[in-house]
Amino acid sequence: MAKDRFLTQGVITKRQRNGKPVDSARKPNQKQGQKAKQSGHVTSKRHGKPNESDDSGDEVGDIENLEHRHDIDPDEMSSEDELLETAAEKRLRLAKDYISKIKESTELEADEYDAAQIDRDLVAERLMTDALERTGKWSRRIADMFAYDIDEVKHMRVLKNGHRLPVTCVALTPDGRFVYSGSKDGSLIKWQRDTGKVLKMFPGQKKKNPPPDYNRGHWDHILCIAVSSDGRYVATGGRDRRIHIWSVADDKHLAAFHQHKDAITGLVFRRGFNHLYSCSADRMVKLWNIDELAYMDTLFGHQDAIVSIDALQRESAVTTGGRDKTVRLWKIADEAQLLFRAGASTDQHRIVKTMKEAQQLDSDIGTLAAQADSEKHNETLRKLAATESSLSETSVDVVTMIDEETYVTGGDSGALSLWSIHKKKPVFIHHVAHGLYPCVGGESKQSEEDADTFHDDVNVDERIVRPRWITALAAVALTDLFFSASSDGVVRMWRMRSGKVPGFDLVNVIRVDGFINGLSVREISPNGDILASKKDIVLAVAVGQEHRLGRWEKVKVRNVVKVFHLSPSRKTLSA
Repeated sequence: MAKDRFLTQGVITKRQRNGKPVDSARKPNQKQGQKAKQSGHVTSKRHGKPNESDDSGDEVGDIENLEHRHDIDPDEMSSEDELLETAAEKRLRLAKDYISKIKESTELEADEYDAAQIDRDLVAERLMTDALERTGKWSRRIADMFAYDIDEVKHMRVLKNGHRLPVTCVALTPDGRFVYSGSKDGSLIKWQRDTGKVLKMFPGQKKKNPPPDYNRGHWDHILCIAVSSDGRYVATGGRDRRIHIWSVADDKHLAAFHQHKDAITGLVFRRGFNHLYSCSADRMVKLWNIDELAYMDTLFGHQDAIVSIDALQRESAVTTGGRDKTVRLWKIADEAQLLFRAGASTDQHRIVKTMKEAQQLDSDIGTLAAQADSEKHNETLRKLAATESSLSETSVDVVTMIDEETYVTGGDSGALSLWSIHKKKPVFIHHVAHGLYPCVGGESKQSEEDADTFHDDVNVDERIVRPRWITALAAVALTDLFFSASSDGVVRMWRMRSGKVPGFDLVNVIRVDGFINGLSVREISPNGDILASKKDIVLAVAVGQEHRLGRWEKVKVRNVVKVFHLSPSRKTLSA
């Protein structure tokens, strides 16, 4: 009986190897090979003894002599075996490593409960959260963790004795260690957040300074500031039409850009990249590569001065066009833009509709202070609904992105508008979010006694009313939490609604007097654990006596930066 080709050493096929001719005489009988298979004479490493051909011969064998590697222990896999690892096996190995890291990060929390079941729940929740974040949609619900009374002594630190004129902008570094602030005096200050100490001051320059000092600082108001996501760069823009780039580690000036033709009103870094987006009163959006300190591109479309800009991880940005009453989403890679018409109106019909929708929702949301504030807000809406007063949004001033498809805007009508990129109109509007202040006989009341006119008992129909416009917005990206501010002395904390009903609700209030010209919020990990499921919130507030873009009003406060460090509570509210 002829030998089976599967048991024969050095079988040569018809293909030539190393120039050797094919030996047709050594070709085995195919029928005999099939009989040998059926009779069970063929053995393998997995089910029997290894073939005799494994220990002899140096020639390259057939494809039939290759080993099957799917049953090899990964711990015993050699470097050569790793090269032969399939794509599916690699994905499985990386997934196991990722899950093991998540388990390590959740061990402390699991020890407080039933370890076996809770550990599985924490891992599953973390995997789902990470998957949703990659899609660019908000997924983490953290607002309820901060629905507690905020004590100024315990949670707040005042950064003072730095700026002479009103603070116009503020930015936190990604790790929350440092705070950068800009002012109308043209100075940029780097603060130590924990101690409140001034680490570095870059004073404002004189306009007629000769080189090289001419391009080492601003000689007019600083209006905006941004910090890169890797914490290496700080960018500032001002009324002098300059963008200055600074090094965080070295505390030195790196470059100055002069391409804009009017005041720089907004700056933002793309998350995960050192790409800077700038907007200006010259109606242009410009793109910069900060790693190369180079200009990239210019975007056109707005018909009026652009006053605010925001961006997340995708190669896109959202801007507000001021008095052209438009919001534009720029798809930079596609060289396209989406146009959204703003200009929200607050009239009797819309107020009544909003109040009916609010009655169907749970009113016991947030802290007691937030519930009291919401009740007073509803009382003011009822007074407005009883009159024929109408408030129109003539300028869209600020914007912040909740996720890649959702953002919030605010303007001079005092309304907060929630937008989706799939709708051309706001999906939800919260009217008169920061209240009203009256004008009797055409003169504004700006005394300290009238600082809380939003909740006074004067009849609305007996006076001329004017809303407090929204001056600052900031959001914790990809979560349900964002902040809004005005000149009413309160920073409001909002929670996005879950489910199919779009909207947001007030969960907490923070007392801060003065014009709030800027907000910056960061999530920081306790004890440096980047995989921690519960993170602290650091909120920096730029407080000034005047609005950052003008001198229409003035309040008697100190020009300072206030920083709030909030830790998540274990007790959460119902969704």
